[in-house]
Amino acid sequence: MRLERRFDARLIASRVEAVAGAVTRDLRERPLVVVSILKGSAFFMADLARQIPGPFSCEYLHVRRAEGANDVLQIDFTTGFTAAGKHVLLLKDVVHTGVIETYLMEQLWGEGAASLRLAALIDKPLDRKTNVSVDFSLFSTESGGLYAGYGMEYEGLHAHLSDIHEVVED
Repeated sequence: MRLERRFDARLIASRVEAVAGAVTRDLRERPLVVVSILKGSAFFMADLARQIPGPFSCEYLHVRRAEGANDVLQIDFTTGFTAAGKHVLLLKDVVHTGVIETYLMEQLWGEGAASLRLAALIDKPLDRKTNVSVDFSLFSTESGGLYAGYGMEYEGLHAHLSDIHEVVED
């Protein structure tokens, strides 16, 4: 296995700035809640949050998976917030099939969110199994690869890397 750099730190920073501008223009309504799906979007949230004029709150949820499997075991709203009456920006590292995002969005709509937008580090629209759409993305790709860096882990490692790398099996 090796890591091949796909997006460098400068390009990521530039794209975060552009997305922050688009979010600011699109989500002027308040109260805004930015929700990070842990762990992969944590760096994205930190950088994005510093560029969106406040006030808004930051919340977190965690999708637990079985070791070495893609089956979702549980979704935990780690900070116990309610979406009722709020404008929610949901952050995800990579949007593949859209199954998790669709489920989460249904839950947030069910709680009475005033509006709901989805932002992704990497959007992979050709992998969709649902009709979920990404409102804001740093990058879009047709590749079916795995990614590491900028908060995203591969086998529990590499989240610390400032660039986004594709995991390539030798």
